[in-house]
Amino acid sequence: MRRRNLLLVIIVALRCSAQSSHQDQDYLFSVLPLIDRGDLSAAERQLLQGTKQFPGSGILYNALGIVYRKEGKIDRAAGSFRKALELLPSFTAAQLQLASLDQQQGNKREAAELYRAAANGTTNFEALVAAGLGLADCEDYSGAAGVLSKAKVQKPDSSAVTYNLALAQFKAGDSPAAFITLRDTGSPEPDVLYLRGRIMESLGDRQGANQIAAACRLQPASETFCSDAAVAAMRQDKFVDALDLVEPALQKSPASVALLSVAALAQFRLGRYGEAIHSYRAALDYAPNLDAAREGLGFLCYMTGDLETARTVVEAGLQHSSPDFYLSYLDALILYRLAPQWRVQAAAALERAIHANSRFAPAYFLRGKILMEQNNPAAALMDFERAAQIDPKYPLPYFKMAQIYSRQGRTTEAESARRRFAELGSLREEEMLARQAQDILMPAQP
Repeated sequence: MRRRNLLLVIIVALRCSAQSSHQDQDYLFSVLPLIDRGDLSAAERQLLQGTKQFPGSGILYNALGIVYRKEGKIDRAAGSFRKALELLPSFTAAQLQLASLDQQQGNKREAAELYRAAANGTTNFEALVAAGLGLADCEDYSGAAGVLSKAKVQKPDSSAVTYNLALAQFKAGDSPAAFITLRDTGSPEPDVLYLRGRIMESLGDRQGANQIAAACRLQPASETFCSDAAVAAMRQDKFVDALDLVEPALQKSPASVALLSVAALAQFRLGRYGEAIHSYRAALDYAPNLDAAREGLGFLCYMTGDLETARTVVEAGLQHSSPDFYLSYLDALILYRLAPQWRVQAAAALERAIHANSRFAPAYFLRGKILMEQNNPAAALMDFERAAQIDPKYPLPYFKMAQIYSRQGRTTEAESARRRFAELGSLREEEMLARQAQDILMPAQP
């Protein structure tokens, strides 16, 4: 979330608390200069003395909790905030402080309950914003949107609240509401353009890519803006545009694995295999366990005929814990092409790939080819039919199905399969493999 410098004010709602006397308020005001100067030891001593003088003062315990927190005494801080809430159960400042501590310690459920309680008990704008942002950090995006909506009613011109409300609505899955909210700001700031683009994309508006690209151009140092902008361009097959976006960003962040991987994918689809191999190698140098970069490098080595290197790259990745299924598939593809004596190992790699992902049609197609070579047309046909069932727009299985149907005397089915193959287009297998690799290597929609 975009954050303003929100100070969780010590004296939120003091004046409306009947349990707070003027004496303890005056005592607190005498200590505040020590906190402002950073003289925390003196402030702690003064506040401890104050809690003895005013043992029923929630505001002094809250202030003591803030001092403890600044000193890094987290357990003591939490204890002080809890004591403040025992004395003043609806004390917003203490609720926000304790919620923030819980959140930092990973207790998101407890934190969210406190943030909601704080929001329900106050009309203070700053407190509402703090509670809304806190709920978003606890991944309660619907709750955050509700609270930030209350803050926006108070200050409809606040660009920070408008942005954070739209972001919470978007993350809560309510893109239409997020789009309407963001229309309230004409801000040209990069983060606003980026969010608007993301929202538009989620609504199926292809112009969203232009908004994300604009954010990247305004802030080329942002890996997120520029990698996402390049991915959005590639999803529309604009690979030159993708490189134009990502290359300036790489000049500012040459060690960015995300940017290197996106650049490599664009270079690969433009046929600039040498550059793509270099980019994938660089990404792997920085992140050796990154499956996507290893898959891209292995596939390109396979496509350029460097099979031994391809095998070394892929099988190194298979040694990692929980490797991606596509590495097993690539291993099978490489072994299949390497030499006939590797067919058994290729088939075993396909079994691993299918076990890890039973919805990847090319794995069944390749296994079917191996089964045909082993003179097992019945089992091969089952794999080709399964591939076609998983991906009805995948043409290659239909060609093989037609061959087997013809041999079995199933003339009508053979003709139907040939017709379907012709309808889908007779792309070369290499191009089909490249498109499948692109689909696998394309980063998921953020």
